[in-house]
Amino acid sequence: MSERHLIVYRRDNAWQFTFRGTVTAPFVTREDAIEAAIAEARQLSDPDMEVIVQDADMVQETVWRGGQD
Repeated sequence: MSERHLIVYRRDNAWQFTFRGTVTAPFVTREDAIEAAIAEARQLSDPDMEVIVQDADMVQETVWRGGQD
């Protein structure tokens, strides 16, 4: 896995994302958290950046990669 990633996940009945130890929350829906994480990733202007969604079973899905826009 890339070291340059934002992880979106649900914790304590709220969606959130983390990047390098900083948590951004709360988001009501999964989609809201994903959109916010993608917006953050775009601002970082790193072509290797990824946004990953992690479910309760720790299964991960990449939902966005830098350079896809």
